[in-house]
Amino acid sequence: MNSKHRIQNFWKSFMLVKADLQKAMKEENIAEFSHILKDLNEKLKTVCACGMEIEMSDTGFYEMTFDTAGNKTAQLCAALLKKDAPKELAEDWIINSYRQPLSDKAMHTVLDIQGKSYTGADFKVYYTIEDALGTLSLKVYCEGLKELAQERKESIVAYMLELFIGELEFEARISHVDILDAPCDEENVCLLPNLYEDICDIIIDKDWVEYHDPLSIYTAYKLDEKPVSETLRNDRKLIVTTNAPLQEELMRKEDGMCRDFLALGGEYGFLYYEVLYEDEKEALVRQQLEKEINDLLYPMSIARTMGGAVGEYYSYIDIAVFDKDGFMIALEKINEHMNFKIYYKSFL
Repeated sequence: MNSKHRIQNFWKSFMLVKADLQKAMKEENIAEFSHILKDLNEKLKTVCACGMEIEMSDTGFYEMTFDTAGNKTAQLCAALLKKDAPKELAEDWIINSYRQPLSDKAMHTVLDIQGKSYTGADFKVYYTIEDALGTLSLKVYCEGLKELAQERKESIVAYMLELFIGELEFEARISHVDILDAPCDEENVCLLPNLYEDICDIIIDKDWVEYHDPLSIYTAYKLDEKPVSETLRNDRKLIVTTNAPLQEELMRKEDGMCRDFLALGGEYGFLYYEVLYEDEKEALVRQQLEKEINDLLYPMSIARTMGGAVGEYYSYIDIAVFDKDGFMIALEKINEHMNFKIYYKSFL
C-alpha cells in the first residue's frame, strides 16, 4: 500500500477512536488514554516511522504533535498527515507536524538525574552568533550533567533544546553544541526557557531568512570538481536540497533512507531533462519548474519536491513520491504540455 493510502487509513482509524480518546482525556483516565495512544502509535510505525504525543491545552483544544526527531522522511510523512487530516478535526484539534517551541510539555518537563530533579530553568545556555551562517553556536551547562557519560549528556541536551526551542529552530539555527562541566563567563547567556525568545529577536535584528517548517530549510552545495561524466547525476555542478541527509547518503552511495521510505510506501527519486540554457538561466528555469510541479502534485498528495541540481548535460528535480501510480499518470499528463521531455528515475 502506498504512503498516501496508508495516511488515509490512519485517519480513518483515528476517527473511530477519537470520541473515546477525548473522553479519556477529559476524565483524566490515564489507563484508557495510554491504551488508545499506544495503539495509534503502533499504526503510525508503518505510516511515518515516528510516534505522536497528545495533550490538552490550557485553551481547551486537543493538541497532537508528531515526534519526528529531525528525521527527514518522518517529517515528509508527518507534513502529509497534517495536510490530509479530516477537516472536522480543525474544530477542536491542533495538529503539529513537528515539535513546537515552548509547549506545555516543555514547561512541565522534570528530569530525574541521579535522584535529583531538574527543569529547563536549570540549564544555562551561552551562545555565539554566527551571522554569516544565520546560526548560533551553543555552550550548555547544567549541574546535573557533570557526572554522566558524554553520550548521555548529549542525548539529554539535544532533547531539552528541541523541547524548548522547537524542532524547526533546533535544525535551522543551531550549528554546534558544547556541554560544559562548569559555568563560564560569556556575554550572551540565558536560561533555556528564554532561549527561543532570544533566537527570535536575533532573527529579526539580523534580518535572517525565516523558515515556515523544517522542510523549507534549503542547503546548497557547489561542487568544486568538474563533472565526472555524462551519466545521470554525475554531471551536477550545483545542488540545492531540502533533504540534506538524503543527498549526503546518496553521495556516499548508500541507500538506507531510500529503503526506509520504501518500507513506508513511498519512493525517493528524481525528474530530469536535458539542459536548455546557460547556468544562471537554467537554474532559474529549473527552480520555476520545480515549483510548478510541486504546486500541481502536492495538493493531490501525490508527491513533494525537495530541490535538485543543475548539471552539465541535465537538470534535476528531486522528489518524494507518496503515490507512485498517480505520479506516473501525472507525469505523462505533464509531458503532454511540455516542449521538452521530462523523465523520472528512482534512487533505488
